Parts: sequence; structure tokens; C-alpha cells
Amino acid sequence: MRRASLIVCLLGLATGGCLKAPDDGKPQTETATEAPADQVAGSAGPLAAADQTIDWEAARAAKAAGPATDSAVTIQSVTGQGGLPQVPVLLPSGIVQAQDARPPALVATPDGYFATYQTPRYDAIVNGTKKAYSAGVSDGSARPDMAFTLGEASAQLSFSRFGADYLIEFECRQIDAAESCISEDEAKAFADSLFVSQTQ
Repeated sequence: MRRASLIVCLLGLATGGCLKAPDDGKPQTETATEAPADQVAGSAGPLAAADQTIDWEAARAAKAAGPATDSAVTIQSVTGQGGLPQVPVLLPSGIVQAQDARPPALVATPDGYFATYQTPRYDAIVNGTKKAYSAGVSDGSARPDMAFTLGEASAQLSFSRFGADYLIEFECRQIDAAESCISEDEAKAFADSLFVSQTQ
């Protein structure tokens, strides 16, 4: 009887179940119970990306009221389509660059831009994007005004302006220093030096 039950079970594997002979001698099929889809995928939803509404009028007014600059910035494009970036371009003023620094260049991306400045203590990368990333919230309503974070030989400062999101990344040139190459007050002072360089 045990041998017959084993043969029936092996034959039932091809159909996704196992046939076993109960006490009455009639074979029955056991099928696996599938877990609900929400338990398999988990309860946390994916990050939602949404285009934010840019206040171009306010950006143009800020550019008109801002300082005049004679420093030309080369605009490159990674999309191959050219044109101005999709967000107001904020660039720093009064930055003392390192002696071996390359001329600053602005790179336009599909959703914004980034520009790199090399100073004696750190490299600063200014990023701007029209995308808002959040879990379940796409309007960005819960973001703080300015958020400063320290990393290993690095720091970041994020904020919003004109409806766009901006992130300044500071990468320390001396990675084994006892202290960070930039403090929160210095990072905010760098952000305060940003002016509107380009608009649509």
C-alpha cells in the first residue's frame, strides 16, 4: 500500500499536486496555497516620481534683480537635444576655485542640470531637478526647507526653490582629515551665494 501511494504521488507531481491514498483507498489531490499578492510584494509602495510645476515667472524676476555676472558658463547636454535646462539654473557667486581647477561647465540633463566647482578644500556639485521622489506622496509637501547631512569625507545640502529641487554635494579633497571639510553653516552660506543664472 505504501509503495502504491508513492507511485501515485510521483505521477501527480507532473500536475502540480501530490496524490495520496487516504484510509478509504480513494486518491485525493493536495494543492499548494498561494500567498496573497500583497504579502509577496510587501506593503511598501515604490517611489513615485512626478514633474513639479516650475515658477518661471518668479525665477525670471529673481534673475533680473540678481547680480550681473560676466563669467560665461559652458552648457553641455547629455540628451543631445541642446536647449536650456528644465529648471532655473542656480550657480554660486564669489567662489574661490583651486589653482588646478577646470573651468566650471554646466551639464543639462533630461530633468535638470548639474555643475561642478573645484575649491581648495572640496569639490561642490550643484544639482537641480524638476522631479520629486517620494513614497506615496508626489507633491513634496513634507520636505524640509534645508536639509544638511554629513557623510564620509562628504556632505550634502538639499532645498527647494521656484518649485524645483536642488542638491549641493560637497566632496572633500582630503579624505583622511579629522574633521569634515565643510560645516553646516558654511554649506548654507554656499547655498545663499547661489544666483539665478539661466531661465526659460
